[in-house]
Amino acid sequence: MTSVLIIGNARHENLSKWSELIEESDVIIACDGALDNCLENNLAVDIVIGDMDSVSKSALEYTKKNSVQVIEITEQNSNDLSKAIVYAENLQPESINIIGVDGGNSDHQLANYLTLIETKTHAKIYLDDCVVFCASSSSPVTYSIDLGTPFSVFSIGKSKTVCLAGGKWKLNGEDLEPSSQGLHNIAEEKEIRISCQTGNLLIFVAR
Repeated sequence: MTSVLIIGNARHENLSKWSELIEESDVIIACDGALDNCLENNLAVDIVIGDMDSVSKSALEYTKKNSVQVIEITEQNSNDLSKAIVYAENLQPESINIIGVDGGNSDHQLANYLTLIETKTHAKIYLDDCVVFCASSSSPVTYSIDLGTPFSVFSIGKSKTVCLAGGKWKLNGEDLEPSSQGLHNIAEEKEIRISCQTGNLLIFVAR
């Protein structure tokens, strides 16, 4: 099975801290200008995807000389991360992991989280302090976790019949509205299990 790693355009980030994820990946996709950062970190990529508005000319020249596939998508209804996830899903991978989206503008950060919901995938965003992923009616989540690890669950819009097991504070078919209610739960089992009948949930697990 294929493991896909998507690298976002957080410039000048030291990508070596994600060496384990990089080594486990079969396909590496750079989002637009992220290609420049990959080259600065001596990281070979297989595909660069986006509207190509932030990648440098020198990086594009690199793609021509090193057989890197360039996929230009100019439509502006979705961000480059969303475009990369949609492409990765077509590869039918076992996992989609995302790095290189720490920091940056706050609106871009929020858009990255919402992209997980928009694409309805089990993709995970790896940040310096946590891992972020989505649960929905079509995609319940079972996540392996160390005992005592903090995690948070937030409803994006209204979510009905939410079930949460494995944490100190459990849910058994409750409806959730967007609020701070799900902040800072604690894992009491080696797995947390989260589902909802309708709606979308964002889960943040401390690293």
